[in-house]
Amino acid sequence: MFVLSAFPALAQARALRIVSPELGTCGSLKEGRPAGFCLELGDALARTAGMEPVNLFVPLARGVEEIHAGTADMIFMPQQADIVELAEDIGTVRPLTMVAWGRVETPLRTVRDLVGKTVAVVRGSRRELDLARSLKFIPFPCKNHELGFRMLLAGRVDAVLGSLHGLTGEVQRIGLRRRFLGDPLVLERNSLRAYVARRLPEAVRARLKKALARLVGDGTVARLRSRYPL
Repeated sequence: MFVLSAFPALAQARALRIVSPELGTCGSLKEGRPAGFCLELGDALARTAGMEPVNLFVPLARGVEEIHAGTADMIFMPQQADIVELAEDIGTVRPLTMVAWGRVETPLRTVRDLVGKTVAVVRGSRRELDLARSLKFIPFPCKNHELGFRMLLAGRVDAVLGSLHGLTGEVQRIGLRRRFLGDPLVLERNSLRAYVARRLPEAVRARLKKALARLVGDGTVARLRSRYPL
């Protein structure tokens, strides 16, 4: 499905260290091995650019730290201030719908239902934290969405905040029965984007941007979205 591009030899030997955040269908452990939309797209993107992918499967907060420390070259995540300062946005890879998800016995109809209440957010997700604060929710940082849902079921938080596709993937992965959950409350529309560290040479960043455009154009990104649906 993935065809190597005829890029200059300069890129052929370069490894591309890719952060795939441990978030729902973006990346999760499947039969003990990392799998997901971001992992497969990262591999395809690197190889299309004539580079060798090296995957880093870590929690989101650590992923941003890896980019900052210079130990990673690319990351998939929603737009937020701390990553924009470190990396160049080379394009959208899938739309995101940000939601709050609560228990079935406490339905969420409007954002007012969560004002002053506690919501689980992923540690390191500036977008989730800023969104919660802007809506006057009380954010409770967690390592990942799985822990957020476990805290929801234990009554320690009132909702879990995140992207609909990420949360839905986590619900399916951990086997959480939908009858325990109400309907997700849509908070905003956003997008998952590919960011390349600014310390990489401009020519390499341009090559990766061109490779992503090619994968969008030939339908590879759409096929991966369908393989990892909401």
